[in-house]
Amino acid sequence: MLDKIRLEMRSVIENWRGKSVVVLGDMILDEFIYGVTDRVSREAPVVIVRYNSSEYVPGGAANTVRNISSLGGSAVPVGFVGGDEAGRTLLNILSDDGTKADGLHIFEERPTTNKIRIMAGDHHAQRQQMVRIDKEQHRPISGDQEKRIILNFERELPSAGAVILSDYGQGLFTGRIIEHAIRSCRDAGVPVIADSRFNLTSFRGVTAATPNEVEAAAAAGVPPVEGDELERIGRKLLKRLLSCSLLVTRGKFGMSLFEKRRKTRSIGVIGSSEATDVTGAGDTVVSVVALTLAAGGTMETAMHLANAAASIVVMKRGTAVASVPELLDVIDQIE
Repeated sequence: MLDKIRLEMRSVIENWRGKSVVVLGDMILDEFIYGVTDRVSREAPVVIVRYNSSEYVPGGAANTVRNISSLGGSAVPVGFVGGDEAGRTLLNILSDDGTKADGLHIFEERPTTNKIRIMAGDHHAQRQQMVRIDKEQHRPISGDQEKRIILNFERELPSAGAVILSDYGQGLFTGRIIEHAIRSCRDAGVPVIADSRFNLTSFRGVTAATPNEVEAAAAAGVPPVEGDELERIGRKLLKRLLSCSLLVTRGKFGMSLFEKRRKTRSIGVIGSSEATDVTGAGDTVVSVVALTLAAGGTMETAMHLANAAASIVVMKRGTAVASVPELLDVIDQIE
């Protein structure tokens, strides 16, 4: 049985190559500031961080774009950045990665969402995240901006094998955009997967969704997961979303897949259950699911592949991605 699963996983990975995935979502610039702590301030009971360096990487939907490219797919971002330095930095990074960013508008009057993490420790210790500063705006985009986003989405959809709706609550996903995107995908026969941090129940009619346990419980209107509650949460949310599939990520407990008229299937984590950093792991999961559906694979295969890919990125620090060679190595190690 295990050999059959491995063979199916390898076959699907091969079919990922060149598959086009449209990523409609909130583009974020993640900034990491690295330093050394060796004394406490006289001004307040806080440590002083002596600056060493900075690093900029795509975050949010932009990290999903990066994951798809790293896994051999062709990512097509649709959304916006602000007319600021953070927006220019993010566009330059995507361009340097070979990503075509024609679907990204520059909205001068809105800031680019920028998440700044201060990473520090003493000279001989591992650097830890000490504080995060978020520069963001939750106000919904205007009617004119909606029209421009929809036009770009309609232009890119015909060549898409799958669509991801990556919602980080930054004002892109108005009711009009959600409804239009899901209806257009349904009419075109293109699978659409929702990854929404705070507003999952607004994405009714998607092919699949990939929440974590906490997000799933909140969307189902059920208290945080305890004991056997996950089954009730999954079934209730699947019905509420009118979706075919729901893949719930469970951290150190693995993943559970809920599908209509099928028994729930669950798998445990691969490797260590103690993650180094979970930043961006959800972006990896939804990227793998989209590529697998675009390649004609099943949601069960998507779960196994997403579990393997997530086991790679959670052992890396910062906003990370998995590569195909890394994924193939992990598949060989599955017991």
